[in-house]
Amino acid sequence: MSNKRAQVTLFVIIAIAIVAGVLLLVSLKPELNPLAKEPEPSSYVEKCMRDSASEALDLLSAQGGTLKPTGYALYNNEKVSYLCYTSDYYSRCVNQQPMLKYSVESEITDYVKPKLQQCISNLKQQYTKRGYTIETGVMQLKTTLQPKKVVVELSMPLTLKKEEAKRYENFEAIVLHPIYDHIMLSQDIVNSETHYGDYDQLSYMLYRPQTSIDKKSQGENTIYILRDRNSDKRFLFAVRSYVMPPGF
Repeated sequence: MSNKRAQVTLFVIIAIAIVAGVLLLVSLKPELNPLAKEPEPSSYVEKCMRDSASEALDLLSAQGGTLKPTGYALYNNEKVSYLCYTSDYYSRCVNQQPMLKYSVESEITDYVKPKLQQCISNLKQQYTKRGYTIETGVMQLKTTLQPKKVVVELSMPLTLKKEEAKRYENFEAIVLHPIYDHIMLSQDIVNSETHYGDYDQLSYMLYRPQTSIDKKSQGENTIYILRDRNSDKRFLFAVRSYVMPPGF
């Protein structure tokens, strides 16, 4: 009886090992799994666009709306671009970025494009390994800032061939972000700074409590910190206006 039980136990162990091996093989090679879905390039491309745009937005928001600040003040050892600046004493500042919205849109596009090209290259490699032929055409990328969100649109023919051909052309990624609202507010602040050399942030916050405005004095500079209370996203920029000479 003990020998029979040992044989049964051994057969059970072998059967379990075989089943486990088959399951492992199927999981490692999805093409062997009849339930595995065919690859879907839209979600891959759009996720790449969304992730890259989010990275760009974090950098732009921390640096006054530019990825590579040239004229800037230092705040917590970070470069914050001047949106309003004068090199003279007793003078009002001059708007440095009157077309800030369009500049930010362009910078996001420039940041996303090479990362997207790398994603598409990786996509081609993955699909080729699965026996697909993938062809792509000219890439046209556009970024639009809108209230509460950023929309990145890609127009590029992408054809996936195996037994049948499937064609994609338009891709869209949406990132929820208050940068449009922050830019509009920053332009109001700059307009006030160019005329009066100051901005009354308390009145604005009473009218729109969802946004906080903090002003930090940094020597001759003022750092404005705009924060959306719902998302906790911030936008920083610097101003140098009506500066007094040393000794006053």
